Amino acid sequence: MKVHLFGLPISLHRRLKQESSNWHEALPPGHQFRSTPASSNSLGAFSEPELDELAKGVGDGFTHIVIPANRDWAEIKRRFHYDCRVHLSRLREPLKDLAWPVLQENLRNITKMDELWLQELAPKDLRHALLLPPPVFATNAATSNFWRHCDVYSTERFDGAAQLLKEVEQGHRRPDSRGIRSWIDDRNRRFRIDPSKHGRSNADREQRKSFRFCYEVPPGFHYDVTDDAGKSFKMVIDGRSENVLHCNVTPWGQVRRG
Repeated sequence: MKVHLFGLPISLHRRLKQESSNWHEALPPGHQFRSTPASSNSLGAFSEPELDELAKGVGDGFTHIVIPANRDWAEIKRRFHYDCRVHLSRLREPLKDLAWPVLQENLRNITKMDELWLQELAPKDLRHALLLPPPVFATNAATSNFWRHCDVYSTERFDGAAQLLKEVEQGHRRPDSRGIRSWIDDRNRRFRIDPSKHGRSNADREQRKSFRFCYEVPPGFHYDVTDDAGKSFKMVIDGRSENVLHCNVTPWGQVRRG
């Protein structure tokens, strides 16, 4: 696991780095840690260069992000929602008085939680339901918005999320006319994994890694989407609703004609 502490005021970051002996033992053995300070001591919104630095960290695999409670959490979550784990670190004392042992305990508790989340809920392969695109894949009433219910930050909710994933499997993974199982949504649209992986994104072309629920998505990965009865269906492509017989859809809901 790669954990990125992001956005501490620069003077506090400098002090804690010294107290921790250069972040030694920030996390249990076997994990990687990175800490990137804010560009100033201000507690305002993050700048674009700061957010670009965070995105570079994600590209390096640092998909477990920890930010202080009084920084720009909402913007980070908006940009990396469902790609990364974004933890709002709720530290009890005023941030300027933060001591290293308190932060260390917080980081280790987050790591312990995410170890369990990775084990029980995160995708392990391309067949996993969490890679399906939330903007496009239509769920039924029992599985409504299952992505959100699996992006949980309390271990007490893990069992319920795991049960929901089983219901997604039962309700949305069915054999086609050839007996091959794949995903089917509530609008009778079949989502098959395309092994050719030709749906290259800008990130792919720039050789940047992409993640979904902390799982590294191979370059070009997408679903071939058709109506299960062979009918045409409506899909929004480049902002316009079009009738199609086939299209390609990425895990982020980007659609192009097949």
